[in-house]
Amino acid sequence: MIRFDRRTNWTLGIITGLFLLMVLGKMHYVSLPIWNTLIPDGSPTTRGLVSGTPKQIRMDDYAVGAPWIISNVNNGMTDTNEGLGGLKTPLLVAPVKHIVTIFKPGNWGYMLLDAERGYAWGYDFSPYVLLMGSFLFFMLITRSQYLLSLTGALALLLSSGTVWWSFIPSGMVGYCGLTAVTAVYLMREKTPWKMALLAFGLVYLAIVYLLLLYPPYQVPMSYLYMLVLGGFMYNERKRLFPLPFWAIKLGLLVVALAICGALLYPFYKDVQETLVAASKTVYPGQRSESGGSGFIANWYSEYYSWITNYQSYPKSWLNICEMSHYLTFAPVILPLTVVLFVQRKRIDWMLAGAALFTVAMAIYVEYGWPKWLAEKTLVSMSPSRRAQIPLGVGSILLTVVYLNAIRDYVRQVPVWVNAAAIAAILGFMIYTAWVNVNDSEGIITSSQTFLPVLFFAAMNALLLFTIQSKYRITLFCIGLILFLLPNLGANPLSKGLTPITDHLLYRAVKPLVDQNPDARWIVNGSQYVTYLVTATGAKQITGVKYLPERKQVFKVLDPTMKRDSAYNRYAHVTFQTYINPQQPDTTILAQQFEDGYIIAGDPCSPKFKKLNVKYMLYDHAPQIPYEVRCMKKAVELGSMTIYERVD
Repeated sequence: MIRFDRRTNWTLGIITGLFLLMVLGKMHYVSLPIWNTLIPDGSPTTRGLVSGTPKQIRMDDYAVGAPWIISNVNNGMTDTNEGLGGLKTPLLVAPVKHIVTIFKPGNWGYMLLDAERGYAWGYDFSPYVLLMGSFLFFMLITRSQYLLSLTGALALLLSSGTVWWSFIPSGMVGYCGLTAVTAVYLMREKTPWKMALLAFGLVYLAIVYLLLLYPPYQVPMSYLYMLVLGGFMYNERKRLFPLPFWAIKLGLLVVALAICGALLYPFYKDVQETLVAASKTVYPGQRSESGGSGFIANWYSEYYSWITNYQSYPKSWLNICEMSHYLTFAPVILPLTVVLFVQRKRIDWMLAGAALFTVAMAIYVEYGWPKWLAEKTLVSMSPSRRAQIPLGVGSILLTVVYLNAIRDYVRQVPVWVNAAAIAAILGFMIYTAWVNVNDSEGIITSSQTFLPVLFFAAMNALLLFTIQSKYRITLFCIGLILFLLPNLGANPLSKGLTPITDHLLYRAVKPLVDQNPDARWIVNGSQYVTYLVTATGAKQITGVKYLPERKQVFKVLDPTMKRDSAYNRYAHVTFQTYINPQQPDTTILAQQFEDGYIIAGDPCSPKFKKLNVKYMLYDHAPQIPYEVRCMKKAVELGSMTIYERVD
């Protein structure tokens, strides 16, 4: 079990203290200050920026997530909000005053604190959970190997696949670790009140994990932790079994499940229709794949991640987020694991579980699984480009478990065996360099790979249990953290929400929304303007929609659902003027991208009057006076004008 000595307790306290300091200081890592340059309003470009550089690529955070959250906070955190989408979209994507918030601790900040600190709480909570959950999980499975456990947690936090996705995977990783630790402690506990607490904790953590609602990561990651935890329990079966008070513990789990189920039933009833509608969208709909599309970059690209950056990368690698994953030592660890089992004449089932997951998921990503297997295991819900994240997490777990397995083991072999092994490792690293040079469209050159090849050849050589090294784990941990440490600069350190809430456009629109909250809005022009209008809480027809608003908006715009395939999707929605004199009420709904469509029509159409579209914001001058014949100017903001319908 975990040794909660002074060092361990101090570590947990420091992690918690840093989280609380970040929240109280309103600090987070979202690129909100990018708004100062995307739509400049005369304010300093550093407004809301503490350090670092905002990244435009992270628009899911600053242009979609932040406006959705601010919008729902402005609307009283209700479970319906047209600015976000149809039905009860906020229950899935925003903080709400609802019983389900008990099971969404990332949203507690909005209930306890002001909006800016609530926002900081929400974004800082995921890395906090990762550090706490992973550190404790590694302490459990390594029998309290402090340095190895802390390094494993930091490696998961600082890896490219975590930081460049704004720590989205981190909450899932952390909750998996916490759930596993709670399960083991429940198995060994003998005190009644502690058994009850652990039983409820286990059910609670499992529900929190499920409500993160991102199967592409959750399904493979669940298998990973079940395999590693299952291997740990089998290794420790003599210590864990027979289970004391197993009947009482089972009963407590049933009671906990019943109570949590009763609390969640209202949420299920409220969100059921929304979930069904989301599963029936054209995009993303119900994903079903068999893998095999390969890595966005390649499995070894992380070795050379210092050479690329968010502005310089091969076009075939899409972008810095999609190409990022995790360092892997699996190609060296996997054959050494087989040799280790043969030499020791026994199988470490925890190591075997981590190895099995790594091999299976690597095959899934690179070559694909039979369709029936992918569907039966639900891994079909994880496209290859998303499965590479759980695979990367598995690679880190495999490395920690392997290092723990060889911690006190050395196998004496002839010198030529070690020389051959080191030569093989060097050859492997040269191969990875060749792959990346040929795959990078000239971004990575041969000379640039020299130092990474030497560095990772040395790191991989430390994995050889045939070479005696007193400081094997210390050197490996130091090398790993030093390599990953620059990833701290991937995201900026930002403060508050002022790049949005103090923006001139936001402050111009917000009073009109407050005066007439039932009026609908349309932005005629830039999608970025729509994002800021969404943040005000406006009932906007344009903007980013998680689901189409069928019952109100599209019942008028497309009563026969002729263009359903264009708008039945998660989408960025824009508007442009289209006037047909022969058919003045014509409205065109056209898909532009997988996640975007356009509404084109006469701004003075009777349809928009019926929808109570009171305000139309132009980011440009109307093409002809006729298109604003039914409106008057309400507010002028430089090149932008807010028109109010008066007919």
